[in-house]
Amino acid sequence: MTLLLSILALLATSLSPAAETVVNEPVDSARLGVVAGSLESNTISYFKDPVLGVTDRDWGSNNYFKVGWRKDNLSAGLQAEWYPRALAGYPQELKGAGLTGLWVNWSNDRFDLTAGSFHEQFGSGIAFRSWEDRDLGINNAVTGLRASMHSRALDITVLGGVPKYGLSPADNCFIGGADLSLDVLAWRESAHSVRLEASFLDRIGRTDDVVIRTLAQFGGFLIPRQVVTWSGRLMYSWQNLSMRGEYVSKSDDFHAEQMPKSSERYVLKGGNAQLLEVNYSAGRFSGTAAFRRVENMASPMFLSSGTVSVANTLNYIPSLCMAQSYRLASLNPYSTFADGEAGAQGDLYYTFRGMKLHVGGSWIEGLPCALPDREAPHLAYREINIDLERRWTRNFRTVFFVSIQENSPTHGNRKATDAQNVFVLDGLYRLSRTSSIRLELQYLYSQELTRDWVAALCELSFAPRWSFTVSDMYNHGSSGIHYYNIGASYSLSSLSLSLLAGRNREGLICSGGICRWQPAWSGVGMRLQWSF
Repeated sequence: MTLLLSILALLATSLSPAAETVVNEPVDSARLGVVAGSLESNTISYFKDPVLGVTDRDWGSNNYFKVGWRKDNLSAGLQAEWYPRALAGYPQELKGAGLTGLWVNWSNDRFDLTAGSFHEQFGSGIAFRSWEDRDLGINNAVTGLRASMHSRALDITVLGGVPKYGLSPADNCFIGGADLSLDVLAWRESAHSVRLEASFLDRIGRTDDVVIRTLAQFGGFLIPRQVVTWSGRLMYSWQNLSMRGEYVSKSDDFHAEQMPKSSERYVLKGGNAQLLEVNYSAGRFSGTAAFRRVENMASPMFLSSGTVSVANTLNYIPSLCMAQSYRLASLNPYSTFADGEAGAQGDLYYTFRGMKLHVGGSWIEGLPCALPDREAPHLAYREINIDLERRWTRNFRTVFFVSIQENSPTHGNRKATDAQNVFVLDGLYRLSRTSSIRLELQYLYSQELTRDWVAALCELSFAPRWSFTVSDMYNHGSSGIHYYNIGASYSLSSLSLSLLAGRNREGLICSGGICRWQPAWSGVGMRLQWSF
């Protein structure tokens, strides 16, 4: 606790005098502009836990500071990150402190110009996505130039720069690209909407990894300095119906192709992806469906023969799985297989007589191009989710949730799969206008992996200030380990402080279909969030 309080005090005193003046003293915003920013600190003190096999006492802290200024059409800002010792499970390249973002922007109704750091996405993100996800340790912001033009019918964006890896620009990697969107029916009144879109991205780099270059020589080819990715998209909407289709293609790139008997062959290989999404709503009913196929669509900034974190990416492949919010349902998540998979996801929603019903499911198969022991597609993952929310009275509501999951640990290359069934009862009761209590009861049934689990959570809230949580997750089917946690949070205006103490299981932390490995740990954690 002394360590946590020391770091908090250090962060508070490290703010610049200019930032303190902005927060504590009124300014003439019409003359000087508006300043806004945020501070976030996540710190954990790890404890020795013989039950989990954790023997080292250690600590970690991830810290982020961001400030921006705006006046009329001009804005500027910066972001700094500090990792005196990164939290367990985060990418190893996050060490020390650095200025990870610095930008100047000018914009009006038609033009948007940025010099410095920026995030951008083309289409669904399969072709290109630059974004920040602090839970995963990803921030591949591009440092360079970006220009956009907007008109009634046409939107154009061009960009060029160097993506960020860790706290500094990625070595030997430069990207340039453009995105175009055309409203086909902009010049006429119509109940229909049709947009044609296209994207282009050129990744230019040099491979310095001796092992990778040697493997390419054995394969009889040279690693290309340029890898081009392009996409074409069609978007259509009419009344309650909307559809989006996308085709993505990638030029030849270094590829480690899996062969039978666990061997690898190194080749030059291109990639492609297809995506179709359909959404419909009418009255109390709504539904969504998505179909997606990807083949060799990983897009790293650089090639490496060593261990590379999930942050080494220039694109994002949308997940076809439900984003699970209950702990047992997310115990064994599915990670998108960029080498080759195809699947579909569907969700139906219906509201009636104080109830909300959701039925959804996913089916994903590994493609033969990525499965050395298969000559046809085979099951990689499937799930069926059903949740029914019922409001019994003004102050009491319940949610009953069922998730049936089957996951292949080899993405379909072997017959063996891991199946689990999760059942959840979630109840919320309002004690008063500002206080409530919520109770979760969860059960996981499985004959594979660590077998059966049971979990419970109780949360007491006093809006808008306090929240207290007690939970336990018990693996009674195998290890017999309790994963207990107790937490409290306090919010005051734009300041939020939360404390969490307990034991956490090892496993995957996922956002969409992108995951990082989180080791088991016991300890006390603190999260501070402040915006100004």
